[in-house]
Amino acid sequence: MRLVLAVGGVSGFEISGFGPEFREWVRALERLGCVSPVLLMGHTITRDARTGETVHAFRSADLPFGVLMLPCNNRREQICLPCSLLHNGDSFQIVRSGIVGGKGVPADVGTHPRAFVTVTAPSFGPVHREGALCRPRRDKPVCPRGRALSCLALHVPGDPLVGAPLCVECYRYADQVVWNASAGGLWWRYVRALGRELFRAAGLPVTDKAVRETLRVSYARVAEFQRRGVVHFHAVVRVDGPDGGADEPPAWVTGALLVQAAQAAGPRVFMDVPGETGPVRIGLGAQLDAQEIGAGGISDQAAASYLAKYVTKDDGRALVLASPLRSEAWIDQAPRGVLTAHARTLMHTAWRLGGRDDFGTLRLRQWAHQLGFRGNVVTKSRAYSTTYGALRGERQEFRRAAAGVVLPDEVVTESSWRFVSKGLSPRLAEIAAGVAEDVAMRKGQRPSWIPDDEP
Repeated sequence: MRLVLAVGGVSGFEISGFGPEFREWVRALERLGCVSPVLLMGHTITRDARTGETVHAFRSADLPFGVLMLPCNNRREQICLPCSLLHNGDSFQIVRSGIVGGKGVPADVGTHPRAFVTVTAPSFGPVHREGALCRPRRDKPVCPRGRALSCLALHVPGDPLVGAPLCVECYRYADQVVWNASAGGLWWRYVRALGRELFRAAGLPVTDKAVRETLRVSYARVAEFQRRGVVHFHAVVRVDGPDGGADEPPAWVTGALLVQAAQAAGPRVFMDVPGETGPVRIGLGAQLDAQEIGAGGISDQAAASYLAKYVTKDDGRALVLASPLRSEAWIDQAPRGVLTAHARTLMHTAWRLGGRDDFGTLRLRQWAHQLGFRGNVVTKSRAYSTTYGALRGERQEFRRAAAGVVLPDEVVTESSWRFVSKGLSPRLAEIAAGVAEDVAMRKGQRPSWIPDDEP
């Protein structure tokens, strides 16, 4: 039996039968636990910088079928559950270490004022809602185009109509796309405003210099798409001294004061952005929630877990695509169920505005697949906690030590690798999916593609 290992136009790697080399490849896949690994060929040679002696050599030629498999590292659980579990664990450690310390962060941060903050967007028009009666308005108002702005339907979970506007023609699609694209800038202004609001709440004179020399607002933030296709932010916010987590905050800053300042900062945030007919001023939504972490509020564990789950959580609402659009035609070519009609309209709007010079700085076509939202789902301030890179480095050191590889203090590394392909042939992909399912089950996670009623 012959199974093709490499795909994507690259030939030369084939598996004939199920001999020892194939079994070794399956064991490597079990250690990797990835549905769609990246295949590379090449070598890395490490030499002692002083003597020139080779202390370690790693070659793909010594591996099964002569290729190195690396995990895809996709954070979305619907694409690769094992890689998303690893990403979720890293995200949890990053958020938690900024709340209670650890991973190089002083444990004293657990005594700093901390709050869990949720920031939303303003309204861009009435939309259908889930749960109770959608919009039971007795006066039955109508929009300027004569469409009813009331709805007596009971939308069940998963109804594609939830989040869609009651009147498509009246809905401010362009404003929503621009808001998504500017959300990162609004958050940055919110963090600055929060520092100033702390001074105001304490009755102190407010200047940017005084705030900068007295305290630092550190945070970890996760973006989530609401059903109407607009992002809102969940964040852990912490107040440090001016030098970061190792520096004690001012004694007059308390958790209750931080919550008060977080709620007061929202209405003070605005920025000027391009609009369809000229520059417009935008701000945050009126709904802003802040809870103290610890001291009777949300627990440390709950705050970290809540943020971490949104990092790997798939959209699940047919709103965004996993990769950028190559052309506007891709929007309509997406299969039914992958995108709602509302999401397609938002993407078309982003693509149309992205072709105008006055919207060039927003790079709307580049981010049309995310409805205009730019950047990563999770971000953090520099002083908040550790990084993904540092956690990956720790794992690398652990694996090197487990393999018995001891490197001198000074080394020179020579590497030469070339990309072969990403993913496997359909037959091998089935094997990889089964292995990934076993890995997920061993970690106590039930794959989302297994029905809840199936043992």
